[in-house]
Amino acid sequence: MRHVHSLKSNIFVVIGQVKGKTLLPLPAGSERMEYIDCENEKTVELVDKSLVHAIETTVIEWSYQIQGALKRESSEPLLQGSNPSPKVELEFWKNRYEDLECIYNQLKTKKVRNMAELLDRVQSSYFPAFKAMFRDVVEALTEARDINLHLTPLQRRLEDIENVEFNEVKPLISPLLHVVCLIWATSNYYNTPARIIVLLQEICNLLIQQAWNYLTPEDILKGEAEESLGKVR
Repeated sequence: MRHVHSLKSNIFVVIGQVKGKTLLPLPAGSERMEYIDCENEKTVELVDKSLVHAIETTVIEWSYQIQGALKRESSEPLLQGSNPSPKVELEFWKNRYEDLECIYNQLKTKKVRNMAELLDRVQSSYFPAFKAMFRDVVEALTEARDINLHLTPLQRRLEDIENVEFNEVKPLISPLLHVVCLIWATSNYYNTPARIIVLLQEICNLLIQQAWNYLTPEDILKGEAEESLGKVR
């Protein structure tokens, strides 16, 4: 039965990964946690020690999963040598917010709350680890919610630039940078040089890509000299 439960848990995690979500598999026997009164000392004393051990093992596994989700950074594509556009940044924070909210909602279910309460009641050394893990999720969720909210207005400005020819982009740059300045001024978490530098690099990548699409070498060499020169200018 243990192997069957382990297989189900692994499949559950993989399904989450396919959906872009961090799904936390519950330990074997967790169905009983919904009905255990952890405030009743006699009830706690009757809890099977194997269930406590299963919960402790699960806390370790969840910690690895959650730390894997928390350590992802939006700068990774740039550091890996890619040339991401700002939409990659917006998508990253939207997905991060949704994933962390999914994790938070799982940790707030009655079963999981009772699991944590049981670890506290039996004075398990894993209870502080659970509390720290939950605190990290709350802090990261607060950050992701703030950043996603403040980055959203960029979407329309970016679409404005993407929907015009490069020679029509110039008047759209100032409104775009105005939104970037507002993000810097109002976001509690995105107002750091490291974050803004990533966004500005991605905006530069977008403009370079727009210029490349507009000034294809083949077209410049094929066209009339005056027309090609006008494009370059």
